[in-house]
Amino acid sequence: MGRVRRLAVGGRLRVDEELAAMIIHATARGAVLTWLSLPENGRNPALLTTMRESMVSAVTNEEPAVQDAGPAGAARALRAALPEQTPLSSGEQHLLGEWLNRLASDG
Repeated sequence: MGRVRRLAVGGRLRVDEELAAMIIHATARGAVLTWLSLPENGRNPALLTTMRESMVSAVTNEEPAVQDAGPAGAARALRAALPEQTPLSSGEQHLLGEWLNRLASDG
């Protein structure tokens, strides 16, 4: 999650942090299970490379999203960069979180 958070802070996530972590985990798990289910002489390393590259494309932007004209990437980056403890009240934190989630979803 720390690495996913760093990607989010850098504005490089295409999806939110939780979904990115789930996609990464599911891809890795599926790759390992598939690899182990194949006979050793039928294991093609290109399978793992292609799955990894597909996963990276699914969860990240090539360039930081904060350079995009729209607010979604900036909202994702800001949401990730905000410290857990801020001078904001709990109500303000909740409202800001709601706004950032809405902006981050491109909707």
